[in-house]
Amino acid sequence: MRPQRSEIIDSIQQYAHEIAEREFPPFTEALVIAELGLDSLSTLEMVGMLERELKVFLPTDELTDIHTIGQLADLIEHKLNGAAAG
Repeated sequence: MRPQRSEIIDSIQQYAHEIAEREFPPFTEALVIAELGLDSLSTLEMVGMLERELKVFLPTDELTDIHTIGQLADLIEHKLNGAAAG
């Protein structure tokens, strides 16, 4: 069963917390990922954790235009929908 959008955002927040080792206020879709204070390597680590949990591949070239939590959730949903169709 595909995760709900709110579950995807919760997973993003959980992994950001694990990597940054600090608490964040609840994530909104408008939150800019760069404002989390993660460096690029940490951000890629978070993406890798999401890929493993959700069993989805997020190509690096498709991540370059992702700036907000909502955009990342959109990409994940798109990939999950594509995987379900294939």
